[in-house]
Amino acid sequence: MKIQSNEKQRASNIIWSASDDYSIQSEFKIYDENGRADLYWNYVIGTVHKYYDYSKLQKFFSLIKQDSDYDLYVNLTWIGLENCVYEKGKAERPVLESMRKNYAKKVLNNGDKPSDDDVYGIINIAHLKRALGEEPIIKEQYSEILNRLEFDEFMNTDDIINRMNYIINVYFNFNPSNKKQILLKKKFNNNKMIHFGEKSKQLINGVPLFKRINIGSAEYTGNINFDDGEEKRNKFVLHWLMFKEQIDKNEREYIQNYFGTSILPESTTKLLEQNICMENHMNCHLHVTRGEFDNNQEETFQQKITLFQRKKNKEYYNKNIARNNNSISKLTNKIKNTMLINFQSSPNKSKAGKLVSEKLWRNIYLNDSKVFLKNVYDDIGDLSVDIMIDASASQINRQEIIATEGYIIAESITRCNIPVRVYSYCNMRNFAVINLFRDYNEVNKNDNIFNYCSAGFNRDGLAIRTAIHMMKGSTYEKKILIVLSDGKPNDITKISSKSLNLANHEYTDTVGVNDTAMEVRKGKQKGVTILCVFTGKDEDIPAAKKIYGRSMAHIKSPERFADIVGILMQNELKNLN
Repeated sequence: MKIQSNEKQRASNIIWSASDDYSIQSEFKIYDENGRADLYWNYVIGTVHKYYDYSKLQKFFSLIKQDSDYDLYVNLTWIGLENCVYEKGKAERPVLESMRKNYAKKVLNNGDKPSDDDVYGIINIAHLKRALGEEPIIKEQYSEILNRLEFDEFMNTDDIINRMNYIINVYFNFNPSNKKQILLKKKFNNNKMIHFGEKSKQLINGVPLFKRINIGSAEYTGNINFDDGEEKRNKFVLHWLMFKEQIDKNEREYIQNYFGTSILPESTTKLLEQNICMENHMNCHLHVTRGEFDNNQEETFQQKITLFQRKKNKEYYNKNIARNNNSISKLTNKIKNTMLINFQSSPNKSKAGKLVSEKLWRNIYLNDSKVFLKNVYDDIGDLSVDIMIDASASQINRQEIIATEGYIIAESITRCNIPVRVYSYCNMRNFAVINLFRDYNEVNKNDNIFNYCSAGFNRDGLAIRTAIHMMKGSTYEKKILIVLSDGKPNDITKISSKSLNLANHEYTDTVGVNDTAMEVRKGKQKGVTILCVFTGKDEDIPAAKKIYGRSMAHIKSPERFADIVGILMQNELKNLN
């Protein structure tokens, strides 16, 4: 399609007006199917120049250029950029809302449905439906990506680049050397790609930006040099690049830099892996941390996210402080009452208590100080509770609620003088990450539970297996494991082909549920009581019931939290006795 010079000038005028900078020579100009300058997308281009450091964005694109899915990453970035400039400008320019909706309707009315493996197409259509106030029905992994991709108006250029780095690393396993595991199948339908104005169909410098914008034509006039050499490239030491360099050195270091240093020596970790990471979890690895980093390490983007999420978790808890305190009191009393009824007391000789006068002679003549009787509850000192919280990205919209629920349970059990250990779990790459918030003897550290922050996937079977193994190493005779979970195992790492069971299957849906249910059964056979506090959607309740059976609490109302969890705890404590 030949673009008329007056439309080229009109596109430039829109960009200049939006950017408030008439010196800009934009690399891109967008036209509709009739060759007319597209008002909305040229406005987006202009405002990106206005609000953000475009030179940094250029370098971001150049540094991911060597990846075979570069096109996908760039187009996903522009979805995010469109969202944040709209959020920034909608109050100042109310007409933006109608412009955006008209564009969304135009694309959706086109009727082209993306294929099941077209990642960009699925996410873009979902984004446009949200722009129209609709809630798209897409797989949860795509929804998670879109949630993180829709940048808000408060993000600056570095925040955007860091967020894209997170998305690329978590969901696509980007590796600069192009030696990566494909996490999501990606396919581009070439007949839907728009051409670059009057330029040759051969892409200039391999920069296919906007080729999936679904308009009509995009003109590229820039001359980005992606061959600056390593020395010059390294001058642009963006935070995310430093982070990414760790991937090349060592996968374990990458996980450590992301989640925090390991609390176990490497030799101990590898020994654990030999005992735990086998069968359906062969080739998986473990990382146990407290979420703490080396003092000399520069603060990472993930650390900032965790601190920000902790603040949100605390604010949510404090906003509902009266209800939460009431829940703690009710749950504490329910547990204590059950202990009083079911753990019968018996008089034991003691150095303090009720004096037994006929035994005084033993103190005088035998120097025996145990001349008192004290009621001791049977075996309650032999009970411990582990609380394990699903911290996968599927919980991203419920983080504050889950942190509050975890805290209420832990605080209630602590007030009953029962040793409790609390940790979260998630999976990134082929690592199961256990983040320890407090240990059995750390009675004053329940506040650390508010450090809860979601990321990555959840290989529930491996998490249950790891928890059971850790509990087996404790000295307590009676053990309870409480799992806060959405009952939806989902990990991108397939079951190993060397496994005897379910070889080469994706770890999701029926396969993930069956594996997790098997680990729960094994745990119970080893004497561990396993309970679930369900944190997911109603549609996933059947899967959770298949995993945990009747030992599951479904919380429909925050006001009923203590009652429902209390009943679950009461029943299991009775069974222990």
